[in-house]
Amino acid sequence: MKGARKIKASSKLSIRGKHNSTKMYQMIPWESTLERDFIKLLDFDPTVVSFKFQPEQINFIYKGKQRKYYPDFLVERNDFEKYIYEVKAFEKIEEDINKLKFQVGIKFCSERNMKYVVVTEKDIRKGFLIENLDVLSEVRQESTSSTVMSEVIRIMEALGGKAKIATLKEKIKPISDGEAENNIYYLIYTHQLSMDLISIPINDESIVERMSN
Repeated sequence: MKGARKIKASSKLSIRGKHNSTKMYQMIPWESTLERDFIKLLDFDPTVVSFKFQPEQINFIYKGKQRKYYPDFLVERNDFEKYIYEVKAFEKIEEDINKLKFQVGIKFCSERNMKYVVVTEKDIRKGFLIENLDVLSEVRQESTSSTVMSEVIRIMEALGGKAKIATLKEKIKPISDGEAENNIYYLIYTHQLSMDLISIPINDESIVERMSN
C-alpha cells in the first residue's frame, strides 16, 4: 500500500532514503535518520503486525494559511489497535508548528478510534539498541538451519534456559563459529531467545535466555 504523500528525490541539504523492512518485505521510505531507526524498532517489535509510512494527509490552518500535515507512520498492533506515530527530534517538540501538528494529529486520531503518539530519540535510541538490531537484522533466514536452531534451543533448555553466547557456540560445534553465530542471532531477532540489547553491544559474553512459550 502506498502512503498519502509522494516522496520527492532528496536534495543536497536533506537526508532521505529507504530501509529494507524485514517485516513488511519492502523498501520503506524515511526522511530522517531518526525515522530510519524507528523503522528498525517496528521491524523488531513482535506486537507490530504492519506499518505504513506517511499514510494520511491532514489539512489544517497555521497563521492564516492552509497547511498539510503528513504523520510519519500508521502502525497496526496485535491488540487490533491502530496508532499514528510522529517521529520528532526532542529539541523540536516545543516548536509552535509542531505543537499544533500534535494537536491536529490527536484530534484526527480521536475521530477515527486511533491513538496518536509522539516519539523522540529518547524513545528510539536507547543505549546500544539500534546498533544491536543492525547486527541481528543482517542475518537472513536462508543463512540459518532449522536443525542448528533446534540444537541451540535443546542446549539452552539443558543449561536451565540461560547461557553465554560463547557457551552455546562451544557446545554446538563442530559447525563453524560464524554459522553458530548466525543461528543464535536469528533466534534472538525472532524472539525465540532474549537478551539485554540496550546496556551493552552484543558479543560472545552476552547472556541469552530462552523465551517462554
